[in-house]
This record gives sequence, C-alpha cells and structure tokens, in this order.
Amino acid sequence: MKFKDQLGNPVSASSQDAVDALDHAIGGYAHFSRDVGERLKAVFAADPDMPMAHILRGYFFRLMGAARPADRASAALPDIRRLAAEASMREHGHAAALDAWCRDDLPEAVRLWDAILVDHPRDFVALKLAQYGHFYLGESGNVRDAVGRCLYAWSDDDPLRPSVDGMLAFGLEEAGNYRQAERTGRRAVERDPDDPWAVHAVAHVFEMEDRAAEGIAWIRGLEAHWNAANNFRYHLWWHRALMHLDLGETGEALRLYDEDLFDTESEEYLDLCNDAALLARLEIHGIDVGDRWRAVAEKSRNRIDERLMAFADAHFALALASAEPDRAADLLASQRSGKADGWTESVTRDVGIPLCRALIAWRSDDPGMAVDLLMPVRSRIRLLGGSHAQRDLFAMILIDAAMRDGRWQVAASLLSERALVTPGDGWTLRCQAEVLEKIGESGKATEARARLASLA
Repeated sequence: MKFKDQLGNPVSASSQDAVDALDHAIGGYAHFSRDVGERLKAVFAADPDMPMAHILRGYFFRLMGAARPADRASAALPDIRRLAAEASMREHGHAAALDAWCRDDLPEAVRLWDAILVDHPRDFVALKLAQYGHFYLGESGNVRDAVGRCLYAWSDDDPLRPSVDGMLAFGLEEAGNYRQAERTGRRAVERDPDDPWAVHAVAHVFEMEDRAAEGIAWIRGLEAHWNAANNFRYHLWWHRALMHLDLGETGEALRLYDEDLFDTESEEYLDLCNDAALLARLEIHGIDVGDRWRAVAEKSRNRIDERLMAFADAHFALALASAEPDRAADLLASQRSGKADGWTESVTRDVGIPLCRALIAWRSDDPGMAVDLLMPVRSRIRLLGGSHAQRDLFAMILIDAAMRDGRWQVAASLLSERALVTPGDGWTLRCQAEVLEKIGESGKATEARARLASLA
C-alpha cells in the first residue's frame, strides 16, 4: 500500500503506523539520537517488509564506516531489490543509491540522491546523505548547494526544518559564507537546540574565524543538549579542545581528551579520527601526550584491511605510525594491494598513499621525506573528504615538517599563505615569527610577535 510520510514523500508500507514509526526513526537520525537503532527496530516490528526500512538500515550500516556493517549492507541488497520491485520511483532511487555505495561508487550514489531530490526535495534522508556524499567527495560548494537546491520546498513550520537549516549552516561554512552560516546555524539552534549538527556548524564558524573564546562559550552553553547525542558528541568535545589549543590552553585540551573525548570502548571511525587528530595537534604544540597513542593504535590496527574511507585511513596511519610502526607499514601494503576501480581505491592510490607515507615519515623523524611527499598532493587532499578544520591537521604537519627539516623558505611560504586565512591563529604567528627570523626578516618577525602579543 502507498502512504505518505510526515513530509509528504511516498512510502510503500503495510500501515500508517509503520510510516509513523519510520518518521520517528528518521527524526532520531536527524538528531544523532542514541536510540536510533531501537527506533528502526520499531519500524521493522510494524512492517518487516517496508522497503525504506531495509534501505535505511543499509544506509546506517554504511555510515558506520566499518567492514562488518558494510558487509551486512551488501548482503541485504537482494532483499532490498525484491522489496523495491513494486515500490515508488523514489524508493527505487534509494535502493539504487545504496547499491552504488556498496560498490564503492560514491559519486554515483550522490548523483542518485541528488536526482531523488529533484522530484522529492523534502526527502530528508536523501538530503542528509547527499550532503554527506558531497562532503566526502571533497565538494565544498555542493555541501552547501545540495541543501540550497531544496530550500524552496521547505516551510518554517515543517518537521525537521531546523535540522535542514543546520545542514545549510554547515554547507555555508564549508563554502566560506561565514556570516550567513552563523546566522542560519543560530536560528536553527534557537528553534531546536537538541540538534547537534547545527551547534557543530556554528562551532566550525568560530574555528575558521579564530574566535576561540566565543566558540568555547557557544559549545559549553549548549552542552546539556548536544552531549545527549550518540558518539557524535565526541566530535563537539573535539572542537572545544581545538579552541582551547588555539588559546594556548594546552592543559585544558589534554584534560578534555582524557575526561570527555576518548572512549575506551568505541571503535567508531570518527572517534578514532578525533583522537588521532587531537593528539597530533597537541604534540605539534609541544605537549608530551605520553602513551595515549597506544590505545588509539590498538583500535586502528583492526582497520588496516578495511579501506572503506581514505580520510579515516590517514588517521589510522597516523596512530599506527605513532605507536606501532610495523603495523603502519602493513596499512600501506594493504592500500597498495587495492583494486584500481572504486572511488575509495582511486583516491587512495592518487592521494591517500602519498599522504599516509608522509604521515609515517613525519612520525618516524624523517621530516624531509614528509615534505617531499606532502607538497605535490596538498591541493588534492580535499578529495579524501572531511571539513576544512579536519584537513587543517595535514597543513600543520607539513609546516611542522618543513621547519624541522630546516626548509625555512618553504615554511615561510606556507605560513604566509596560512596567515591570510587564519590571521588570528596563535600557532601560525609563533611559527611565522621563528621562520622569519631564520630567513633574515627580523622586522617582520617582530611584527608577527606583536600580533601574537595582541591576542593575549
């Protein structure tokens, strides 16, 4: 039978109760709810043959970014094709998108989600996944525009409109529209403070504009809301820790890592990326992180042969190189053994392998090799996906490697470029002052120190 969900999209289901349960599950997905799995089980209890329930479960498996869930998504495809055979064109499109994603054809999956949205611009699942896909294809403009193309169909009183605004805010931020991003994100949070994505979008604005103190206040003030989310809450703790680093409060950043960010039980890929990225930044800021790398490396060791996300693999390589160098070499060997086809394999071959080699060289005290490997691919690292804030780690590592190798002119160029984008970043100014002295620009070094002192 054909029904409509709360946003007017056609749904093949046995009853309206089953559709209502699907709406409840999608609402949990929008809010990163800890009980989204239980919500989805309720959909299956109401209608075990609902095509969108099976498709949504497949999407959730793929979003986990881990081998076993990804295999379960692939294994479910025959049933999904059977159930979708007499479903709507929208549901056919979702089934085809999941199939493409399972074949490591993320560009095709994104094309299909975008196509669904032409006829069904209020399809929240397609919209959320289209933005996700463009994000991991490194398409900053489309992270914004995927949402922008659908806005005409949404009203202010629509269910999930604040979540759509939160997505728009993030897209605007990634595209560099910071003022509009902040306004949009704040509006979304005012209407629905329990949506952590909108909180996160505004946090990105503060990070990109060197407004660390405001960012800390923003995140702290909404903690009761976003800290109720699933593992995504750790990413908000990560953002707050970065802001403390920006203020030179390294001890507080390390405390947050130990008390709020690191989860001994979690092996979620984003959690491991958060952990590795913060530990590396702490060390770049001159902090001894002790044996904290070991726990992250032990978890990363289990992901060596997955090769599901080149972005995650780079962080696994960093963790392994920091505590288990032999296993870092195993990860490289696994990457090199990959097939030539598939989006992830292609990006891994062209960008991921040289990046991972550079990270391993940086950790093994060969900064010259790190510079030689990173410089040719630095403009293409965006193809791995991730946000500007996340990928900034690799820019920092390149600068650190150039300075450690005594390539002062290279470092001066990179820091000059960086200072245009982050003129109020303390780490940038400290490095710039040191490098300018090394190349005989004492007057400009003094100016950089003065700018640094003005931040205090």
